[in-house]
Amino acid sequence: MVTEQRAKQFEPEPLREPSKLMQPERLGALKQTRLSFARLLVDKMVREEWRIKIDRIDLDPQGVGRIVYRIETPSKRFSFGVFSRQSSEGENTDRIIAEEWDMWAFLCEGEATPELMDAQYEELPKVMEGRATPEILIWTRANRSSRFFDHIVESLAAGHQPDINYLSTGGYLMRSSGYYGNGLNGTKVFKAMDGDHPLKRPYMAQMLSAYMLRTVGYDLIERMATARNPDAPDLDRDIKRYLGTGNSSGVGIVMYVVNHPKQLHTWLRAREIALARAKAIEPTAADRERFKDILTDATRWFAEDESETNRFFASKDTIARGLTRIDERLADADGTFRWADLCEWAEANLAMETQEVLHSLLIDTHPQVSEGLASSLTTSEKTDVVPEMPLSTLRSIIDSSYEWALDIDLYEDGARHHFWYRSIENEEPRLGISGESGYEDYALPVDVALQVQQLEADLHRFAGTDTVAEFLFHNPEHRYIVERIQSVHGLSYAEIRANPLDVDFVPLHFISCLKAIWGIQKAHPKSKGWVKGTFFQGAPLPTELEDGADPDWLYPEKPDRADEWGEQ
Repeated sequence: MVTEQRAKQFEPEPLREPSKLMQPERLGALKQTRLSFARLLVDKMVREEWRIKIDRIDLDPQGVGRIVYRIETPSKRFSFGVFSRQSSEGENTDRIIAEEWDMWAFLCEGEATPELMDAQYEELPKVMEGRATPEILIWTRANRSSRFFDHIVESLAAGHQPDINYLSTGGYLMRSSGYYGNGLNGTKVFKAMDGDHPLKRPYMAQMLSAYMLRTVGYDLIERMATARNPDAPDLDRDIKRYLGTGNSSGVGIVMYVVNHPKQLHTWLRAREIALARAKAIEPTAADRERFKDILTDATRWFAEDESETNRFFASKDTIARGLTRIDERLADADGTFRWADLCEWAEANLAMETQEVLHSLLIDTHPQVSEGLASSLTTSEKTDVVPEMPLSTLRSIIDSSYEWALDIDLYEDGARHHFWYRSIENEEPRLGISGESGYEDYALPVDVALQVQQLEADLHRFAGTDTVAEFLFHNPEHRYIVERIQSVHGLSYAEIRANPLDVDFVPLHFISCLKAIWGIQKAHPKSKGWVKGTFFQGAPLPTELEDGADPDWLYPEKPDRADEWGEQ
């Protein structure tokens, strides 16, 4: 728990106003923090000294076969069962409907027996129709990175390490676009996890599966290289640590963010509390030195990052230059100051993404500001209509909390250019163009601002003393938005102040926000609605979890011998 003395120091700095934080551009600029799910998992694994070992392995020279991993925690054993294959060239598309994948895998409680492996070998390829068993937590599928995976195998088989400069343009070997659990296909419902279950907090099972895909990639390449050359070296430990797990996400994330407003508020509020606590601190000389050390690592890491950002995000060089300016500003700071003063300067002088990197660094500088917040990340998403509420109260909520929605001009050219629907053929959300098809009858309710305006217009036909029940009896089409307004009332960070129907809407902002909450480190936008990224770059390897891993793993340094290896 936060001590009383430190808590008093936290009090002065208020949380950011929703009108500022809940703009899509600001949310898209957010970066991972200590409260992101990937980092919470690694912290837990290191603290509890989890042990991860290969239990059984049977692979041919092409890396096709099976692997079973044993994962031991202080309170429970898990297994990660893997079916490795080599998909047909050009068929591993990462699309949700794709039938060709380089790997199918599952995370389960207890032992992945040969019988369970055989059964899941039949079911996993049928991800839309197959059946898991109650002890299975996650189904996942993944593809090898055709560029980086093959390069490493060829390099090791030739007797030398791969070119890390080349690898740094992507940063992963295995890439997954989905983790299926929480009752889907018969997997275990997360609510059924008991009080001491290691993975009971949000996204822990998914993050463990993502971490294991990184481990699988290393074991595959080393065995494939050895099959070609018995004297092939293992992949260097520093390179292993430098690489992570790839992830690919598209516009379906927008639907998730819009449809889970309570989760969004809970997760954002926790990180905002941690940030507000950090801002309120008057740093000591030791605090400034720790911040400077982390800032130096982050500056180097962004400067070394050669991944593409296109026009949608600030370039990594821009962020690195901004971090250098922060270092200079701090060097010029004399006397007593609060971190809030540095943040205020950054807001006036630096790019939005650089500001959010600064916020992440401050939370890392003071780990205590996150204490007690991880347990607050679980929230109930139960919603219901409050039928007895007077319409005068409902109107008051709309006026105070949805002014942003009423201010959007939905009659402006392009304001209703798009509608959202789910493709039956492709099993994924799509953007349609209004007036160009007959699909608009199947539009999904992402248009919160439009629904609020339509509701507000119809409310004027009723008296303030009428109840919600009376109103909905005559206007049942408004039930969804009324229930939403009532359910998230008082949750400051539940609604993103944007119009997803607009012709200029950029889905990347929503996608990047959720990825930051998950703990993504690198982001590579391939279009305005598709992002590739990397988890766990720099994270401890399985052998390091039980040996005492470095807690400051987040900004790994490119191995010193990269140029030497690249010349071999």
